[in-house]
Amino acid sequence: MSLIERIKAIDAKKRFVLAVLVPAMVFFAFFSFIPIIYAFFISFHELDFLNPPSFVGLDNYMRLGDDTHLFNSLVVTVKFAVSTVFIGGLFAFSFALLINSVKRGAAALRTVYFLPVMTSLVAVGVIWGWLYQPRFGLLNEVLKLFGIGRQMWLSSPATALPSAIAASIWQGMGFTIVIFLAGLHGIPQSYYEAAEVDGASSLQKVWNITIPLLRPTFVYLLITGFIGGFQVFDQLYVMSGPLNSTRGFIELLYTRAFSYYQMGRAAAMAFLLFAIIVTLTLIQFRLVSRGKVEH
Repeated sequence: MSLIERIKAIDAKKRFVLAVLVPAMVFFAFFSFIPIIYAFFISFHELDFLNPPSFVGLDNYMRLGDDTHLFNSLVVTVKFAVSTVFIGGLFAFSFALLINSVKRGAAALRTVYFLPVMTSLVAVGVIWGWLYQPRFGLLNEVLKLFGIGRQMWLSSPATALPSAIAASIWQGMGFTIVIFLAGLHGIPQSYYEAAEVDGASSLQKVWNITIPLLRPTFVYLLITGFIGGFQVFDQLYVMSGPLNSTRGFIELLYTRAFSYYQMGRAAAMAFLLFAIIVTLTLIQFRLVSRGKVEH
């Protein structure tokens, strides 16, 4: 029986499943799985696009331990990820509680807060770069009204990274707010009504009802936030500061691969980042599962 006859022999539902799955699997194989395997292959080789790959074993991985630039970029990435996850999450949770308490206009508020999420990261970086402009930027003009001197924002190593983090929090906070609102809408109103009968204040209701019941939402945002934070590139690349103060891990990887043509070392860096993200994710899952058992 030929291949065409075998396909015709399959019922309509199975043919539909195959028609959907096969293209997706082919796409994943060619654009994800095979590149990952090849990247793992070249991480054990020296490759510069000019000469054939030469096998160096674990040398690319061993050299990462002596790379001070890698350590500095990893510190920048950790600061960015921790700040955006916890500070951004706190702001998003507060705004979500505020929007959830509004009776009219909640949909408009959700739209306003979500608009920056749909904006290009590069465009956001450029706009905030104008706001941070030392001489004519809007932020310095506002500070001037209060008698505060001009700040160098992105031109100073001390303030460049916090400035980029603030812009990133503003850009991504709308997504976190929407996720929090979805979790808040899933909490039965009867819990709050019972708490009101017992005389609980608004803060007590948030602490004893909202936060415990939003535990799955917090876990989801914590894990996805750290994964996204460790892969940051656009914001830090566009709003770059002096003395590598905003150079993250991915930007260093990109520089090593496409500026210095050290593809083997860049591939090793990529798998190092993969190991870090997997380890952090497993630790978070372990802490969450332990918390459920204790609870």
